[in-house]
Amino acid sequence: MRASRMFSMVVVTTLIGVACGDDVTGIPSDIEIFRATLNGAKEIPALVSPTPATGEATITVMGNLLSWRVEVTNISNVTIGHIHYGPADSAAGIMVNLSPTAGTYTATTVIAQGSLVVNDSVLVHMRAGKAYVNIHTSDGVGGTDPVGPAGDYPGGEIRGQTQKQ
Repeated sequence: MRASRMFSMVVVTTLIGVACGDDVTGIPSDIEIFRATLNGAKEIPALVSPTPATGEATITVMGNLLSWRVEVTNISNVTIGHIHYGPADSAAGIMVNLSPTAGTYTATTVIAQGSLVVNDSVLVHMRAGKAYVNIHTSDGVGGTDPVGPAGDYPGGEIRGQTQKQ
C-alpha cells in the first residue's frame, strides 16, 4: 500500500505541474525517472521462439527510494521479475525483486508495483545505463530454458534496458 501511495504522489505531482502551464514541472529536482520498453528481442541469450509479449516499466528514484510500475501485454505464465545490473548485450545478477503478480495477461495489465530503499550500487548501475528489467515465465513443466512456446522462458521472456528520462 505504501508503494502505491508513493507512486500516486509522484503522478499527482507531475499532473499538477503540467496543469500549471508554466515552466515549472512540479516534479521535485531530486526525483529521477527511468523507463524500459520490454520485448523478447532484447533477451540475452536470444529467444529460440518469438514472443508476442511486450511491457513497459517506469521506475522513479527519490534519494535511495526506488519505486516501480510494470505493465505487460500478451504474456503467459508470469512467474518472477527483476531489475538486473548489466549492459544491453549481457545477462547479469539481480539487484531488485519486482514481485510481479503471477499469471497470464492478454490485455495491458499492471503486474508489479512497489517501492524499496536501495543501496547506492543499484543507483550507480541505473545512472550508468547498466540496468535492465526482465520478466520471467514458466509453464511449470521441467526442461531447459527455453523449452517451448511463449510463456515458457524461466530465464526471461521480455527484457528492456532502463533509460533515464
